[in-house]
Amino acid sequence: MLNSFHYVRYRLGLASPSTQTSERERSCLRRHAAGKRRLAEIGVWHGVNTRAFREAMAPDGVLLAVDPFPRRFFGIRGFGWARRIAHREVARSGNGRVVWLECRGEEAPRLPAAQPFLPVDFIFIDGDHSYAGLQGDWQAWKDRVAPGGIVALHDSRQRDGCGSERFTQDVILADPDFVRVDEIDSLTVLRRKT
Repeated sequence: MLNSFHYVRYRLGLASPSTQTSERERSCLRRHAAGKRRLAEIGVWHGVNTRAFREAMAPDGVLLAVDPFPRRFFGIRGFGWARRIAHREVARSGNGRVVWLECRGEEAPRLPAAQPFLPVDFIFIDGDHSYAGLQGDWQAWKDRVAPGGIVALHDSRQRDGCGSERFTQDVILADPDFVRVDEIDSLTVLRRKT
């Protein structure tokens, strides 16, 4: 019910799309996505960051927007309100092209629709914030980032030991193929070594 109420308010112009990224994080993400040609985002939600990536990427860029957009919440059948908001928000920019992949992050790079756009030169991982969730996304995508490409991880620091923070600290920051280039609030940004 809450999702449908927000959707109605959003359509009436009384509510904005929601995001869990801070303004400082969004500014950092836009800067690192600027001019990129092959981008991916895991965890679209209402499309706030997706739209920003689309606006910032190269005019001939392609953005893989990955989210399962569940139609059930707490056992109650839903109507994909988040999906509707995200598609509407992202359509506000006509820059480049967006390929929607309705699946989990770890499944996306194996899909035929994603294959022509790999490796990516920018990826924002903001999906399942559990240890196992980030582990699956990382293992599926780390080798699909081009040399010199950017990986941005949300909820990877200053989150009181949540699963995604622990996996980042334990595994990702120790990966010799990547170097940390930025940290803002709960965001960690890495570059793949060439």
